[in-house]
Amino acid sequence: MIRQALAKAEKKRLAAEKLEEERNAAENATKAAKTAKAEQKRLAALKLEEERVAAEAETARLTALKIAEERKAAEKAELLKVEREKAEQARVAAAAAETARLAALQKEQELKAAAKVQAERLAQEQASLAKRVAAEAEQQKLARVKKEQERLAAERVEKERLAVAAAEASQQAVKAAEAAKQAAAKADEQRRSQQREADEQARLGKSALREKAIAQYKSILVAYPNTKAATTAAVKLKELGVAVALPVPVATEPLSETAQVLRFEVAQFAGVEFNLLTQPQAYSVGQRVSIPFEIANQGNGSDSFYLESGFPAAFSAGFTSAVAPTTAINQTSALAPGESFKGLVHFTIPAASIDGLRISYPIKASSRMMTEATQSREVKVIAAAPLLRATVKADRSNPLPGEKIVYKVAVLNVGSTGAHDVSFRLNFPPQLEPVDFAASGFRQEMKAAVVLDGLQLKSGESREFSLAFQLKDGSLAGQELLTRAELQNNLLKTTSVFVSTAAYVQPQHGLLVHPGSERLVVIPGQTVSVPFVVTNTGNVREKFTVVSVGKGSSVTTIFHDLNRDGIRQANEPVVTEVGPLAAKEEANIVIEVQTPRSAVDGSEETAEISFRSEGESSQPFAGATRLVYSRPLLQLAMSGRDGKLKPGEVASFDLTISNRGSNLARIVELKSAWPEQLELVAADPSVNSISNGTLHWNFKEVGAGEKRVIKVSFRVKPGTGMGTNIQVKNILTYEDQIGNRY
Repeated sequence: MIRQALAKAEKKRLAAEKLEEERNAAENATKAAKTAKAEQKRLAALKLEEERVAAEAETARLTALKIAEERKAAEKAELLKVEREKAEQARVAAAAAETARLAALQKEQELKAAAKVQAERLAQEQASLAKRVAAEAEQQKLARVKKEQERLAAERVEKERLAVAAAEASQQAVKAAEAAKQAAAKADEQRRSQQREADEQARLGKSALREKAIAQYKSILVAYPNTKAATTAAVKLKELGVAVALPVPVATEPLSETAQVLRFEVAQFAGVEFNLLTQPQAYSVGQRVSIPFEIANQGNGSDSFYLESGFPAAFSAGFTSAVAPTTAINQTSALAPGESFKGLVHFTIPAASIDGLRISYPIKASSRMMTEATQSREVKVIAAAPLLRATVKADRSNPLPGEKIVYKVAVLNVGSTGAHDVSFRLNFPPQLEPVDFAASGFRQEMKAAVVLDGLQLKSGESREFSLAFQLKDGSLAGQELLTRAELQNNLLKTTSVFVSTAAYVQPQHGLLVHPGSERLVVIPGQTVSVPFVVTNTGNVREKFTVVSVGKGSSVTTIFHDLNRDGIRQANEPVVTEVGPLAAKEEANIVIEVQTPRSAVDGSEETAEISFRSEGESSQPFAGATRLVYSRPLLQLAMSGRDGKLKPGEVASFDLTISNRGSNLARIVELKSAWPEQLELVAADPSVNSISNGTLHWNFKEVGAGEKRVIKVSFRVKPGTGMGTNIQVKNILTYEDQIGNRY
């Protein structure tokens, strides 16, 4: 029963969940339908708005065209300047209308794109919502199954963990007992080992003390024979197991009352003789020097002597015995009277010592028994070292930028010993660039020096090198060029520095004139601005005079274009000279040229400008721009049937307007004067206006190479007498882009 109840409850729950899902799906569908309907309304409103905007734009465009045509008709009677200004206004109005149309078109495209993106987004959201609902239901089901599996797995793992823990506890107890047993055995072994080591150290210590005591007692026997101290020392040696002969006391006979004996003991005195065993000679710097000496004990007892050196710390002086030259000492061994000690004093002559330097420092021997008993001797040596010298000379003292300068280098050793492993480094200024230095065995170091390694020079030997450099183009006039030679002895760690003879950069004058354009298209009669960029390519700060040498054109103005826009501003001065300009500095110069109105289409002229340096006026620097003239050239051609016509007969002719020029023609007007005997039947295109028997055709513009054809049909009016001579006279007028009327 319980199982059936549970199954029934589960079915009810599943039915409720299904009902809930269906309800949610219906709500989602309703929402989607509402959203789609709202989107359709919004799109319809957008479409109406777009149509309204397009209609307004079209109305504005038509209005602008009508206003432009009316303005053109009114401007015909005005002056040339007024016509030019109003034509420009018409062009601006047309451009504004075109801009408005393009903006409206762009806006329409953006709205359509936005609507498309919105529709796609809604569709994606609906699909995502349905997928998410299904996924959530599946996840809930999987979560319930997974939770049950995790519970069963946790119970199983807990049982296994308890079993493993019990087994591990048993094993750990056994291991703990075994470890405790091993630790106890190890501690007992360590205690026994430490006891053995302590016994051994005590035995060795006692043995060393015994030997030291025996040596001291024996020295007393030797130093103070037949004294009470010697007797005591002999007794102590016997107690230590060393057999020695005790001093025999001197037998004295008993004295009578009339005899007396004076007894005394001879005291020890100190004496030393200190001798050096070599004569002064030369030694190489940086090498260890050993000077033998001998010390003799001139006293009446055993003595040793302290050794002291007066050499500075840089010499690293020290003393050794002649029999053990590697062991440093500061006193001699004990010497019996008359015995001598042979030793060595060691020192190193500092590497910085120059060749031929005479060195003299004392060494002293002092008695240990009597410090006032001393003797000192002077150790005299001569330093022998390589002495490196170099000379660096330039082959020219005033080079020009771009020229080569060769340095002759001589390296010589004037010292008394050879130099090994020498590096020669030549530091050069940044104005110089080394040329082909690798062929001489040099290598470049950090773009500021060339180095030759492994150089060897015997005493008195010299070597010569030639190093070529190129003076950079950017070198300024008057700059001093100095190279610095370094000779580094890598073994002795010494460096010698030498400086070359001075050279100075020679002044150089130059100017680069670069036209803003190699070719400019100009309308005849136009005032054109021709830009030039001038750069001081010399190495001197100087001024340049400027003149125009244009051919066929008259220069109106030469000015300094400060803001580099090619248009003269109020603050831009008219100039007759440029500068002063520093090296590599630029200036923008513009010349205004008034071109002749009579220039033929396609003809060319040159606008040229010339500069001269104030430092070298004999050489001009020029730049030029070609001016190519471009103008419209309209031609009128008429074709039709000549001959005789009867009254009432219809005839036709064609008027062809061709632009043979290379530029645009504007405000084109064709006037056709008709006699009263003729009647206009039709015209294509239609006549713009008729006044006093004259027909007018107006065209806004005719492009280069473009043609316009006018077809005209007419008839002779009835009643015209025979033999009447009838002529139709056509006159064509037009303007170029700057308002020149043709």
